[in-house]
Formats: sequence, structure tokens, C-alpha cells
Amino acid sequence: MRDYRDAKAMAQSLRADLAAQGFKVTVSQSLELIAHAFGVADWNTLAAAIRPEATPKNATPPRRPTADRTPAQFSGELKSTLNRALDFAHQRKHEHMTLEHLLLALIDDGNASRLMNVYDVNLGALREELAGYIDNDLKTLVIDGGKRPRPTLACQRVAQSAVLHAQGLGRETATGGDLLVAIFDEKDSPAAWLLSEQGMTQQDAANYILRELVKDAGDAPG
Repeated sequence: MRDYRDAKAMAQSLRADLAAQGFKVTVSQSLELIAHAFGVADWNTLAAAIRPEATPKNATPPRRPTADRTPAQFSGELKSTLNRALDFAHQRKHEHMTLEHLLLALIDDGNASRLMNVYDVNLGALREELAGYIDNDLKTLVIDGGKRPRPTLACQRVAQSAVLHAQGLGRETATGGDLLVAIFDEKDSPAAWLLSEQGMTQQDAANYILRELVKDAGDAPG
């Protein structure tokens, strides 16, 4: 049975159910409705009662990928994208960089944006939804001081999964496309919902990357 700790998943279900009935609500509105259902004044109050997804001080850091060959690294473009996501969080004085900061940065990542355009993702609408969520619903992440934000555990998992995805395809570098594939694994995150609501699936993203890999191999000199 679900309780308030499942609030994000409940908001996703509510948003999907309302959309099926012809009522479109934003992520922020669905979260506010769930907060009210629990008898709480607003989402920020409910979010404060939910343990923040931060790295515990005594937590074991994610293990580095291991394989017979050298682990894939991030492409230069993806490194810039990750830094841009950190900047988005830092500009808002957020303690953590979330998947929503990351997806917002991926909209301006050449590799990721090409992939999303293939599947007719409305990047303008996606940007607007993400910015609204980050500015209105992540206020609980605001802290005093100028400390650099830390990636959440979900961001760390996604980054590691992206590396493993690239490595599994025999590539030396992970790109923004690999990161999009990995984001879909975080099914309870608003980032994953918003991508899904744009009509793109994890399989779509993976298929695009595979097609590009085959195409590049065919173009390579024999």
C-alpha cells in the first residue's frame, strides 16, 4: 500500500489518468494535488517530510564499471552538458543536481537533442515543463552559501548506466544519447515521466543509438 513516500509515483499516475480523461495538468499541478490529498498545504511541505535523495555520509560510492576492456568515458560534449546541469543547480542555489537539471541540460546537448528530434519530442515544451518544475518544486533544495551542488544518487546511477551502455556497444565514450537511455530506468522521476509523455520510449532511444552505430560502421573505410 502506498503512503506519502510514494507521492511522486502517485502524482505521475494521477497526471496520466487525468490526461486520459482529456485534462492536461503540469508536473507541478499534479504534485500539488497529491499534497492536498494528504491534507498538506502544498508540495514543498510534503516534500520536506520525504527524506531528500542525498548521498548519506557513510554510503558506499557507486562502483566503477569493470570489464575486460577500458571503461568508456564521457565524450567532451557530454562533459560540458554535465557541467551545464551543475550550473543550473548552482544558479538556483540548489544543494543537489537532480535528473531534472540534467535533462534540462540535455536539451542543448547536440547528440541528445538530435535523438529527441527524431522522435518528435517538443523541446520547447519540455524545456518549459522542466524549468517550471525546477523553479517551483525544488525550492526545498535551496541552501545558503556558495557550495557546488552534488549529484543525487539517481544522477550517479544514470551516469554509471550511461557508461555501461556505451561500453556494452563497444564504444569508448558515452554520449548524451546514452544518458537519455539511462534516465528511463529512473521510472519515478519527473524527468522520466516528461520524456515518456512526449511519446519517446527507452527502446526508441536505444534503437536510435544502435542504428547510428551501424551506420558509422558502414561508412568506415574498409
